[in-house]
Amino acid sequence: MQKRGEPPIDEKRIGRQTPTQSFILPYENTLGEQAVLLYNQSGKTAMEWQSALIYDIMATDSEGLWVHAKFGYSVPRRNGKSEILIMRCIWGILHGEQILYTAHRVTTSSSAWDKMVKMLSKMGFTDRDDFKTLKRVGAETIEMLNGDGKIYFRTRSSKGGLGEGFDLLVIDESQEYTTDQESALKYVVTDSRNPQTITCSASSVTCLSCFSLFLGASFCQPPFQKTYPCA
Repeated sequence: MQKRGEPPIDEKRIGRQTPTQSFILPYENTLGEQAVLLYNQSGKTAMEWQSALIYDIMATDSEGLWVHAKFGYSVPRRNGKSEILIMRCIWGILHGEQILYTAHRVTTSSSAWDKMVKMLSKMGFTDRDDFKTLKRVGAETIEMLNGDGKIYFRTRSSKGGLGEGFDLLVIDESQEYTTDQESALKYVVTDSRNPQTITCSASSVTCLSCFSLFLGASFCQPPFQKTYPCA
């Protein structure tokens, strides 16, 4: 029975679609539309806030370089924040990028690998014909066979990434990002012509390492993260 003051039972609640606070550098061009179209080919539909955020993340300047070489955002748990990372990685792997996707927990990195494989399959790509995968807990990979795109999924450590080079670095569960891990990973994108680092965390947690990482990047929510609350 519907209670007084509640929305109609058949009315879908989607929550707030704009951030409480944000800081975005001005831009005129973005590749975000391409990422959204690719994502929607999987049968899913990007929400309004997800589309807006990926547009900001993938903003480009007059030379085709990322406006935001570092970008961070924070969203409450269980609201689809990892879909943003999947969108960005799908676009990247199909455009020849070398990607390192890191997480604090093995289950998180393995889940991201699984989502990517399923999404590529739903988009019409076939395992062993269009791409190949390696499933090794905590160290999965996906490699496109008709291009240079490749993504590595790993759990973070104080020595992970040393001596390697990537175009895109993803820091999932950045609330657990330590200073030692940052020291090991911050140089992995320095050799790329167009590098980008994306950090993502739950807005219910903050930590000193997040603060030190987010300084100098495009972030929001007091005082530095970009947040899309669900209510």
